[in-house]
Amino acid sequence: MNQFLKTIFRRKRTYLFLFFIIALQLISGCMQFRISDRKVKKEFKDQKYKPTFDYVEFEERKIHYAKIGNDSLPTLFFIHGSPGDWSAFLDYFKDSTLLERTNMVALDRTGYGKSDFGNHEKVLKEQARFYKGILDKFQDATKQKPILISHSYGGAVVLQMAVDYPKLISGVVILAGLSSSELTVDRWYNGAAKSVFVRWWLPAALTVSNKEMLHLQRDLKAIENDYNKIKVPVMVLHGQKDKIVPYEHAIFLEKQLKNNPSFELTTLPKANHFIPWTHQDSVRTIILKMLDETKQ
Repeated sequence: MNQFLKTIFRRKRTYLFLFFIIALQLISGCMQFRISDRKVKKEFKDQKYKPTFDYVEFEERKIHYAKIGNDSLPTLFFIHGSPGDWSAFLDYFKDSTLLERTNMVALDRTGYGKSDFGNHEKVLKEQARFYKGILDKFQDATKQKPILISHSYGGAVVLQMAVDYPKLISGVVILAGLSSSELTVDRWYNGAAKSVFVRWWLPAALTVSNKEMLHLQRDLKAIENDYNKIKVPVMVLHGQKDKIVPYEHAIFLEKQLKNNPSFELTTLPKANHFIPWTHQDSVRTIILKMLDETKQ
């Protein structure tokens, strides 16, 4: 009887393992966190304005971006989290209020979307340097300094850009963004995902995400003492129920920028991490407030 149960147990483990492998294969095919051209066309089929797409080449890197609006209007420069692509902000590209007042640009960060997919740059400072190329391009075209808008990991990116390139931006909006090295800890799955076997099965976007997250703590530690150099207006929107990037990140940044008279923290008591999608009205409000603050 015991031998029979052992045989059944072994078979169950085999079936579960096979199911796990098949599931990962399916996930790998559909969880690349990048929008298809067909989906974009469908999303904007009935819209008056439609996005255009282009690349900026910088030191053998090609950074892909989407754009919508008139160059004569103030530019909003959107930077997504980890993982993701420009379409994280797709709904804002269809927002009639923003379209009336702004020119919007959303990029695919390195290693995501169509920006050398899978070929990531894990160092935050280097990422900021790559994206400066797009800032330069649009500042030359519009003669205006853009407002940086970010979500999650993108918050760390825009803070790095604000520290390194303060003369190229007019303001910063951070949605549930990372800011503190002490609060940024590696999870058990980050370590597991370093395994060659696990990496082989993971979708490429998740592999890129894991690598940059493993490097983020040291990157934040390198810049967080320079946050007080940020003099442009900074507005933060963060949910108190955020389990992915805890609300304490917003409190930490508020303390670091206590001498910045144009810092503002807006708290959403019941919101989680996904406020760009769940609280679009609140996001729009803070963007419009930033436009007024920067007199654009």
